[in-house]
Amino acid sequence: LKEIEASKGISKETVINALTETITKAFKKELGGEDALVEVNIDPDNGVFEMYHMKNIVETVEDDFLEVSKEEALEYAKAGKGFVDGDQYVEPATIEQMRKATALSVKSMMKQKFAEAEKSVLYEAFKDKIGTMITGRVEKADEKGVSVSIGRNSVYLPKNQLIGDERFMAGDPIKLFVNNVDTSGKGGAKIVVTRSNEKFLECLFTEEIHEILDGTIIIKAIAREAGERSKVAVYSNDPNVDPAGACIGPNGTRIQRIVGQLGN
Repeated sequence: LKEIEASKGISKETVINALTETITKAFKKELGGEDALVEVNIDPDNGVFEMYHMKNIVETVEDDFLEVSKEEALEYAKAGKGFVDGDQYVEPATIEQMRKATALSVKSMMKQKFAEAEKSVLYEAFKDKIGTMITGRVEKADEKGVSVSIGRNSVYLPKNQLIGDERFMAGDPIKLFVNNVDTSGKGGAKIVVTRSNEKFLECLFTEEIHEILDGTIIIKAIAREAGERSKVAVYSNDPNVDPAGACIGPNGTRIQRIVGQLGN
């Protein structure tokens, strides 16, 4: 549980809840029906599974899958097969009694639960970063794109989201714009990043030009052919501040810092 929590970021409680739910479904399937009365408890401190199959004690049995007479319940209890607990007969079971097919179904369901939990964890971690710039470090780069490490997660930047034919080496720092966190796919959640769209350029301007950051200058529109050229329309809320001049800076120093990050 600790390893899963550390590697996947899924809390111990989430794993236990998922495992309890999965074992419960598998146990019902093992017994032969979704309407079986079962209880599954997991003690994470001692690593113990407690599994019980229960039947309601009734005067007249109409469904022997769900019910048992008082006489039969007492006989079973005397024979050591289970015990009477109020109005129910309870028969303990162990995880070792499950068939291999049932165990494999547990494995399959847990994989699905992990994928869902990872999606939730990733979305919660990055939902507030949608529409912002993040910095990562290149793990691997090839002709198809770039794999980037951002904390405990990795994101993939396809070639068509790069700026022109820019190239990176493993270990290089890299800035990315978070476009979205996609949780609709079957393969888990995916952080959608880019360097080629207009928002990436807008973030660079906001980082480098404090008049845009403080709201004195507003970016009205951006047209961009990544790796070729860009046009940025700016407007000043202060008549004493020239919007184009402020963005260009003395001797072009401000705009050169931005252009430098676009591979010139």
